[in-house]
Amino acid sequence: MSAIAPPVAAPAVPPAIDPPKIKTLTLCDFRAFAGPEPVTFLLDGKNLLIYGENGAGKSSVFHALDEFFALPSPLANSETRRSRLASLSNRFTQKIRCKVHSDFEDELGVIQTAGLEIDVREVFALEALKSGVLEEVSRYNTASVEVAFTDNSATVRWDQTSHPIDTATGGQQLVVNSAYRKAVLDYRSLLETNYRHGNGAVNLFDVCVYILLRDYPVLHDGREWRLLDLWMELIRLLDVEARGRTKLGKTEKPKVLALLPSINQGIRDAIAAVQPQINPLLEELGWDDIKIISLDFAGVTYRDRATIPPLQRIETKNIGVTLTFLGQPIDRPQNFLNEARLSALALAIYFSGRQASPTTQQATTPRLIVLDDVLIGLDQSNRMPVLRMLDQQFDMWQIVLLTHDRVWYEMARFHLADQGKWGAVEMFEEKLPDGIPRPVLRPANIDAIAANLATARRFHGLNEYAAAAVHARIAFELALKKLCERKSIPVRFRIDPRQLSSDELLTSIETWLNDASRTAMKPLIDPAIVSLKLWRKVVLNPFSHSTPVSLNAAEVHGAIDAVEKLHADFQQHIPR
Repeated sequence: MSAIAPPVAAPAVPPAIDPPKIKTLTLCDFRAFAGPEPVTFLLDGKNLLIYGENGAGKSSVFHALDEFFALPSPLANSETRRSRLASLSNRFTQKIRCKVHSDFEDELGVIQTAGLEIDVREVFALEALKSGVLEEVSRYNTASVEVAFTDNSATVRWDQTSHPIDTATGGQQLVVNSAYRKAVLDYRSLLETNYRHGNGAVNLFDVCVYILLRDYPVLHDGREWRLLDLWMELIRLLDVEARGRTKLGKTEKPKVLALLPSINQGIRDAIAAVQPQINPLLEELGWDDIKIISLDFAGVTYRDRATIPPLQRIETKNIGVTLTFLGQPIDRPQNFLNEARLSALALAIYFSGRQASPTTQQATTPRLIVLDDVLIGLDQSNRMPVLRMLDQQFDMWQIVLLTHDRVWYEMARFHLADQGKWGAVEMFEEKLPDGIPRPVLRPANIDAIAANLATARRFHGLNEYAAAAVHARIAFELALKKLCERKSIPVRFRIDPRQLSSDELLTSIETWLNDASRTAMKPLIDPAIVSLKLWRKVVLNPFSHSTPVSLNAAEVHGAIDAVEKLHADFQQHIPR
């Protein structure tokens, strides 16, 4: 009888590696962020929801992240990136060194005499420069963007000395890898997939090569390239004018012809990986009536004709889209589908590219999504599925969501508060004594209930009892609404939801708790509800302080405590 071999232990599953995330983002003299004091956003590895009025500096944050994580390109170098930073510097704080030709009164009222060299803000010196009182000697750019990561590696800085991807100064591979992986989108990005095609057929070639499929691995000449790098190598070879010539060299044409099959096969392989991801994302976004049947690519070709400049010899750069709506083919979706469907289609296309190659980058590559008001084409009900998709499909990514829509910001806070991985910041514009605008950051608790309770306590400490009661009531109503939504508790229908009173919400919750299946839960919640009702009519009724009333410190303090206890008990004793 043969011996029974002992069972072989299953191989250990390596633990998932949490990629580095942004810990802090610091801006100085960058676009809206006038110096000299830097402004720091504290992310601490969390996602960040940013609300800002128009002009408050949201786009500056968007551009800082987009251009800090810039893609390397043979068409750009350290000097072009230095010039780009100069163009993004704050116009009101940019200083120049000038030679004084005749007495000049500076910003502090000090007379600077002829022959001196002084540093002066450019906007203050414009008239003196025109008149010849001052002569520009040199200028220096004080703009900077600085990022620290959660892996405690050295802080990475972009300033006039270098950009993190500058190889001449020892480029940061962490930043380079993240640049290929990023999804940094604003409303103009959505236009690229639809509206910019006018009445013509949709052509996604540029979107695919430069954004959607750029980091897909392609094998060429015995080594692995990123698709975008391979394409840019082709462009570099064809750009003979940059090398002071008009024709391809003897060794360059064979290289061009050798690149084309690799590029074509790489695009086909990438499309095969991306296409199956699009329709499931559309369904998650709530639009299962749209189906992508295929992304159609015949392959780029080279037209070898001496009369055509080399850069123009690459032809058939076309990736078309075959799709249906309710089963019917749609030839020109931009002319037929509504804005909400077009927006959802664009988001699904972009995000499918980020899903298609998660294993092609190192596990230590930061994965960044920045969305600047990309949901502007969706109504409120169609925005919530986007949050759910990001939460479910991009859990390992760091997300920065910017909006100027206060209602949407509050809705997002309401739904993201329980996840524990979001922070919030509110941005406002203030004017300095000299009239220069600058952003002001106000860190906000992502939990709007806790935030209103904290505000209520702050007003209570200032003896502003009516204001404290208002915020206690807001927290009370939010706590009731949150539980009703989380547990799908039926409430009375109102055409105008603003007319739904807290009494009706509380009654619905009590009815739900009285169900026989919740006998164990009810005793844990009832004491908080009883305590809350003691203050219900005096403090937490909107009509009790819409006109001058007598509210004392004890009443308001008791109401705040009661709401806080109710919210805590809802979270502790009612399972999600």
